[in-house]
Amino acid sequence: MPSRQLQILISKTLPLVHDSVLIIGESGIVFSKATNLLGQEFEHILFDGRNGIHLEALAIAAGTLKMGGTLCLVLSDWENLSLQLDQDSLRWNGNQSAIATPNFIDHFKQCIERYHFPILREESAVEFPTVFYSNELHKNATLAQQQIIETILQSEQDIYFLTAKRGRGKSALLGMLANQIQAPVYLTAPNKSAVHSVIEFSEGGIEFIAPDELALKLQYKPEFSQSAWLLVDEAAMLPLPLLQEYSQYFQHIIFSTTIHSYEGTGRGFELKFKRKIHRTFQHFELKHPLRWQENDPLEHFIDDLLLLNAEDDFQQFPFRPHLPYQIREVQKPHHIADFYGLMTLAHYRTSPLDLRRLLDGENQRFYFAEYQQNLLGAIWVLEEGNMADDELIIQIQQGKRRPKGNLVPQALCFYENLPQACKLRSLRISRIAVQPNWQKQGIGQNLMKFMENSEVDFLSVSFGYTDELAKFWQKCGFVLVHLGEHQEASSGCYSAIALKGISKDGLALVDTAHKQFQRNILLSFHPFAINFQQNQLDWQLDEFDWVSLKNFANFHRTLFSSIPAIRRLLKLAGKENFPLISAYLTKKQLPINKRKGVECLRLEIKQYLEGGTL
Repeated sequence: MPSRQLQILISKTLPLVHDSVLIIGESGIVFSKATNLLGQEFEHILFDGRNGIHLEALAIAAGTLKMGGTLCLVLSDWENLSLQLDQDSLRWNGNQSAIATPNFIDHFKQCIERYHFPILREESAVEFPTVFYSNELHKNATLAQQQIIETILQSEQDIYFLTAKRGRGKSALLGMLANQIQAPVYLTAPNKSAVHSVIEFSEGGIEFIAPDELALKLQYKPEFSQSAWLLVDEAAMLPLPLLQEYSQYFQHIIFSTTIHSYEGTGRGFELKFKRKIHRTFQHFELKHPLRWQENDPLEHFIDDLLLLNAEDDFQQFPFRPHLPYQIREVQKPHHIADFYGLMTLAHYRTSPLDLRRLLDGENQRFYFAEYQQNLLGAIWVLEEGNMADDELIIQIQQGKRRPKGNLVPQALCFYENLPQACKLRSLRISRIAVQPNWQKQGIGQNLMKFMENSEVDFLSVSFGYTDELAKFWQKCGFVLVHLGEHQEASSGCYSAIALKGISKDGLALVDTAHKQFQRNILLSFHPFAINFQQNQLDWQLDEFDWVSLKNFANFHRTLFSSIPAIRRLLKLAGKENFPLISAYLTKKQLPINKRKGVECLRLEIKQYLEGGTL
């Protein structure tokens, strides 16, 4: 059987191709929509990389290419590729303009040379030969698939994990299994278009329910799950709290996920999730490719390009008490694969976006805990703040502007009315990771202490709030200053910001932010407000409240972040002056639709402020 091919075409224009060739890029399926291609197969693909290489889309393209198919990657230049501005950098560099990405291009060219893929200079040299391979060859279960199906049908365990790299027949197995289950079978996945293979192989005997819809159905009509099976495809892309919720209802569940993929590793997900469930489970892995040959050069190329094996290749060091490890700051990791391997081991959502940022991102620092050549733990931080444009800072506070980068300073400026956060210099902890054998030995806290020697005003971290994480950051000397309004889709948690002051100005900022947070959380409608009830209610309007009210009335401050100030105003001025707001605070329901309803509330506050002060 023919292997799949990668061709590099150097051309300023795209070649004319037959309608059967899928185009990914500006002239075809845009990169941001590439996830809709998952679960499908294509004979040939033309990938437009002339303005930059979108790594996730490239990995998805490779995963949908049939055996014997050709992936043609079009680049505008080869010799000067490392000098070219990469438009993809706008997604991950936190800057207003595109940058060149010489480190990634060097890595990319090494991978191309390793597999001897041809570099073509003439459009006429591109070939898309006829593909004879058909998916019909694999309509019947392989021996490995059949053995897994038979074991699962015995129902000896509550939960089953099914993992595989792309192209191993994981979706087909789920579909064929559903055919043989003598009970209702439900299927959920982050993207319905990615599960049509499961539905195709199940011959229609399966019902798809979107993840959020399934959670609601379990909440209001849980009885439907009692005798049913649930199949969760691409489970690593769903929030862990959602998966835990499913596991509390269905008697039998199969969590299926891709490992070593564009969306991050599935192994880390599997390890994290197994710690959180208290039911019997069994794990299966499909290893042999079905959609292409063993040792497929394109698959190996993508693995190397995205460092997908970094987690497995990372050498874990056994724990030894009192080992004299060293902590140091580095501007850029020398052994990228080791650092990336540690990150993927600790964070199951580490993705190609992180790899691009790691290789060429600006304003980064790294802190390593090492013993000889062994990386025991690391912190990856981003430099933030130090903004000098006063007019821009005012516009950020009013919600008129939200330039890229400076995530924490902008959040503090907009949500917490602390514009000075933009002017001060800070370090935001993007990732912290410690080898599993070395966790809970103080390495993370020692790395944090080392960071305090940095010449900045404060340290910050943004994380999905859990009691466990909040306690860890508290141990490191950080205080909570912000909780987001909505649960994040990726984690199912509310986003939180915690700070630690370093300089005199930084300590003052953190003290103000912490006091304001504690003062306001009790008067907010946040679900976690109950956790802070030991604090005293403060109904006095202060300068922060007046700024909140003015920015809500006249600009784009959110209703949620303005609620504490609004409640204080109503307490002082009387509810009768604010009929719409009073109704909203009572019913928690906006008049008309959300956008127009908020505008009505803004107008009510504005009319009061313009009518005179208390």
